[in-house]
Amino acid sequence: MITRGLAPAMLGPVVMAIALAGCGSIGAIGVPTSRNAPPPADPVAVAPVQSSTLPPVGGAAPPGQGVVGADVVAAAPAAPAASALGRTDLLGGWTIASSGDTCQLFMTLTSWTGGYRASTRGCSSEVLKSISAWNLNGTQVVLAGSGGSTVATLVSSGGSRFDGQTGQGAAVSFYR
Repeated sequence: MITRGLAPAMLGPVVMAIALAGCGSIGAIGVPTSRNAPPPADPVAVAPVQSSTLPPVGGAAPPGQGVVGADVVAAAPAAPAASALGRTDLLGGWTIASSGDTCQLFMTLTSWTGGYRASTRGCSSEVLKSISAWNLNGTQVVLAGSGGSTVATLVSSGGSRFDGQTGQGAAVSFYR
C-alpha cells in the first residue's frame, strides 16, 4: 500500500522534467546540433569612391564645372498621387441613398460575380436591394447586381463621398 502511494508522488517530478525538456533549444543547453552553418560569403570587389563638389541648391553648376554623371541620371518616375483610390479604401459600411431611399451598403474583398461581394440592408428600393457586387475601374466604383449587370456607376466627390447614377438614370450616392 505504501509503494502505490509513493509511485504517483514520484511520477510528478518525472512528468514535469519531461514537459520542461521541450521548452528550451537543444543548442542552448550545449548539445551540438546536426545543422551545418552555411560557409561565409566571398568578399565582393568594390570600386573606389570618388568625391566631387555638388552644384549649388539652385541646380546650376558654377561656370567651368559640369555635374559628374549627369549624362547617366534618368528622371525618377512620378510618385502616385496621394489621393489615389484603392480597393481597401472602399471596404466596410457606407450609407447609400437614391430616389428618397437611404440604407446601408457593405463592401468586402470576397471575390464575387461582377467583382467583389457587396450587400445592402434596410433598403426599400428594389434597385438598391439588387446590389450584390462592386468593383473599382480606375476612378469609377461600379455597383453590380446578381448576374454582374451594372446597377450604378459612381465617382469620388472628395472625402468619403461618391456620387453617380443608377442604370435607370436616377441619382445615387454613398458616403460615410
